Amino acid sequence: MADRHKTARATAYRLLALGSTALGAMLSVEAMAQTAPTPATEAAQQAEAPADVAPQADSGDETREIVVTGTRLGVSGFTAPTPVTVLGVDMIEKTSSPTIGEALAQLPSFRPTSTPGTQGIFPANAGARISDLRGLGASRTLVLVDSRRFPPSTSTGTIDLNLIPTLLVQRAEVVTGGASAAYGSDAVSGVINILLDTKLKGIKASAGYGVTEVGDGKQYFAQFAAGTSFNDDRGHAVFGAEYNKDEGTGGCYTRTFCSNEVADLTGVPGADGRPAHNITYNVRTGTLTPGGLITATINAAGVRTAAKGGVLSGLQFAPNGQTTAFEYGTYSNALFQAGGTGAGLNAFFGDPLLSIPVERYNALGHFEYEFSPAITAFVEASYGHVQGRTRGPEIRDTGYPTTGTVISIDNPFLPSSVRDTMAANGIVGLTLGKLGTEFGTMDSVSTRDTMRVLAGGSGELGGSWKWDAYVQYGVTDYNQVTINNRITARYAKAVDAVTGPNGTPVCRVNADANPANDDPACVALNIIGQGNFSAAAKAYAFGTTLQDSEFTQTSGAFNVSGQPFETWAGPVAVAAGVEGRNNGLKIQVDPISAANGFYIFNQTPSQGTVSVVEGYAEVAVPLLRDSPLGSKLDINGAARQARYTNTSGATKNTFDATTWKVGLTYSPFSWMLLRATQSRDIRAPNTSELFTTPVGGLAALTDTKTSTQVFAQLFTGGNINLRPEKAKTFTAGMTLQGEGALRGLRFSADYYNVIIKDAIASLGAQVIVDTCNRTNSAEICALVTRDSSGLLQSVSVLQLNLNEQKVRGLDFEAGYNIPLGADRALDLRVLTTHTIDFTNSALPGINRAGDNGLSGVPSWVVDGIVSLDWERVGINLQGRYISKGKIDATLVGPEDEGYSIYLANSINTNRVPSRFYTNLGATFQLIDRPANKVELFGNVYNLFNVTPPPYWNGNNNAVYYDNIGRRYRVGIRASF
Repeated sequence: MADRHKTARATAYRLLALGSTALGAMLSVEAMAQTAPTPATEAAQQAEAPADVAPQADSGDETREIVVTGTRLGVSGFTAPTPVTVLGVDMIEKTSSPTIGEALAQLPSFRPTSTPGTQGIFPANAGARISDLRGLGASRTLVLVDSRRFPPSTSTGTIDLNLIPTLLVQRAEVVTGGASAAYGSDAVSGVINILLDTKLKGIKASAGYGVTEVGDGKQYFAQFAAGTSFNDDRGHAVFGAEYNKDEGTGGCYTRTFCSNEVADLTGVPGADGRPAHNITYNVRTGTLTPGGLITATINAAGVRTAAKGGVLSGLQFAPNGQTTAFEYGTYSNALFQAGGTGAGLNAFFGDPLLSIPVERYNALGHFEYEFSPAITAFVEASYGHVQGRTRGPEIRDTGYPTTGTVISIDNPFLPSSVRDTMAANGIVGLTLGKLGTEFGTMDSVSTRDTMRVLAGGSGELGGSWKWDAYVQYGVTDYNQVTINNRITARYAKAVDAVTGPNGTPVCRVNADANPANDDPACVALNIIGQGNFSAAAKAYAFGTTLQDSEFTQTSGAFNVSGQPFETWAGPVAVAAGVEGRNNGLKIQVDPISAANGFYIFNQTPSQGTVSVVEGYAEVAVPLLRDSPLGSKLDINGAARQARYTNTSGATKNTFDATTWKVGLTYSPFSWMLLRATQSRDIRAPNTSELFTTPVGGLAALTDTKTSTQVFAQLFTGGNINLRPEKAKTFTAGMTLQGEGALRGLRFSADYYNVIIKDAIASLGAQVIVDTCNRTNSAEICALVTRDSSGLLQSVSVLQLNLNEQKVRGLDFEAGYNIPLGADRALDLRVLTTHTIDFTNSALPGINRAGDNGLSGVPSWVVDGIVSLDWERVGINLQGRYISKGKIDATLVGPEDEGYSIYLANSINTNRVPSRFYTNLGATFQLIDRPANKVELFGNVYNLFNVTPPPYWNGNNNAVYYDNIGRRYRVGIRASF
């Protein structure tokens, strides 16, 4: 595995050297007299854009074509047949976002599911910025760069936006609707097309520093881009690179709002007059302590009895291994209690960082040359590196009523006082509830290196006909390392210690009468108290988890477009093309992980390939132009046919998929556009969903059947027999553009309705348990196992075509630009998403629209910005509103109809208050000349230090809410 890492990085360095050498060569070419772009150059630019083309009126020029993703016309995005939101360079600069992913996450239609602030203790894809439109899942959002697919760069087959140099981004166009007919699989919830400035001339650079109010979260970034043209603009060379280091923040107790220890304290419905779920302050672990808590006693017959109320009740072990009092709180369950011992620990989750450290750097080089109007060729290479770090506890044993860790009476590490009490009362063993990081935190490092090379061309075929084509190869080397991970079998043997022949503690397996179970490497481990173990014992019982994965993609496409004939209303536009790609997955792991031998974060070897061949055709027919019946009427349609072949070893699975789209635009007046589209979209299963073999892990789950919270084993994995998801998407809306005195005013409103059938899902473990307990569905309950006592034991979280998902809502966008004179302007922009329905057939009758928890989406999200440019000074004020909602739509609180404390899904309150966040930005032009600009910038985020809702502590739901608090960013940017 190490050799392959070296090879991959060496390849990356060669790519960077190639790009920088090409750029250097171009910069050294003697500049010749510059002329306006040739018609062939303009044709090449259009050919590289999406195939959907239509004319846009611009200052009376009815023949100018502006091609925007998803047939959206114009950079403003207000004259297109399908809903598109455009994020330009101006917005990236106003918010001082160091990555395009951070800037996109501010759009209301996005659910920022994966960010450094949502990582918690889980290392998979740590530090990635992954886009999730509509909350339907990142795998249903297609990411393009210059209208071409970007290679997969995460373990889930999605795209990490950290890999794209921000200064080279010209704009990002977001199609918030199905677009599979135009772009193929994955474009179910929408498309993000990141368009790069491949015609850049000159040099751009920026650098900045950020820090939070409390002094953590330090961030450093530097960005550079340069480009040149030569030979009368026939040749262009561009290079961009950036470096960003975020040191991360502290844990929960570094923020005052988080130290209130709010959690959901579950219990038996109706017991003590309380419902099943209770949002409670000062919640602490009630069955686990860092030194160990005696939770159960075991008699000679093997019968376990809760220690609470017995002779060993209220005893925990101090760091030195001696007993000390444990104060029980109230309303205790299998894991937690209100009050009592444990204030300030939060050790159940290991006090994870509110935002994890991330280091990243990337580079991209692009070179193109127009040989003739018929041929413009280009080559491009890019490399990106992202590394994120997480931390968590390495010990988390709950004890009674689960099996827990057993300490026998003959364990030599037991204090004599406890041993004497056990002997006097017929106790032969006890169960220890233990948590913490005394063996060192379970630190994980997730590293991704993505290399990409492509070449292609475009040109004219004669008349109105044009062509474009490309081939691309990309590879991501993903490496995940976790230290201080408990080795389950070894730990069990090491903890079960007895006194050896010479009085030295030894492992029982080496002292019993059975030589078959001997393990000469086993060293007795003392877990009573804290830090009372030998280095040899730790080295035996703990190890390092290694995972090395390679994701590859080879792809290519050929497209033609033109206008074969005209109707009474204008030319008919057609486009057609063929595409192919091959995605590969190969996972290598250490031997212990392969056997599911670690406490958590196991992975197993996997490999497989997905091959796709597809063709498409698209047509746009004008039916009306400048008629008494209206200004414009167009109809457009597209269809795509694809064949997929999935191969893993000797297993092969083939299927066909068809997608289509029909759209209509009508302008009754020049200032109004009405639009509607109906499409059938698909998402084929990716390599991760198909080929990853089941691996084991652990999770804390609430079992409504037994009214307990338990630790259960999870098995997650893929399924090569998955079928593609099928979605039907309908959108309808209108746009308005002001004229006369209202020139500069823009408004759009769009309705969307997406229905996904055969949705590929790995239902959350808690959802599986709840659904099984509530419905007794054979299909769902087959994923749940219990022991002979009925206690929850394991949950299989496998990829299946189980569900039907629906999302329905409204998008609004409004903007108004008001010129105030030379170098002075006021600009306002507001984007709003209102989600009406967000449902999943796995939870019939549950609408998660307005569910502000981890599994839902708020009913309303509004993001607005007002900017004032006054000569050298710029000021912008950004506001973000998240509407009030429910904690969990599956629960019933006093505010809901049918509430009763005796319901298994009852909760003492099921409401979350709204939040409004304010960001302030300012710029000052030190130098403001046409060819030279130097600007200082500064931003304050969460200006009023608004805290998250009080119903979650810092370990939860940083998806929508700010868990960091007020923070600052300053820097300088320049262009020459």
